[in-house]
Amino acid sequence: MKITDGHRLAYLDAYVKNLRDRERTSTASEPDSAGGASTDQVILSEEAKKIREAKQVIDSLPDIREEKVAELRARIQAGEYHIDGEKIASKIIEESLLNELV
Repeated sequence: MKITDGHRLAYLDAYVKNLRDRERTSTASEPDSAGGASTDQVILSEEAKKIREAKQVIDSLPDIREEKVAELRARIQAGEYHIDGEKIASKIIEESLLNELV
């Protein structure tokens, strides 16, 4: 049985948790050689670095796409924007069913 359903972020979370658990175990069993406070270190894989970069790019994008809003506003005012209720209802049901499966 596949729990993560192939989602890469789930693998990344498990990998980071595993590293943290190993580090806790090793630092708890080994006394600090310098006698001072130990420092934690995280080493990210190339895939994790790419995910972090992608997240930074996404976070830098504006929340509101002004050009899209202006286009829709113009279409609504001109009476050219029509909503397909059946299509919207279908998408709502589809998303609801997908959420139930997850």
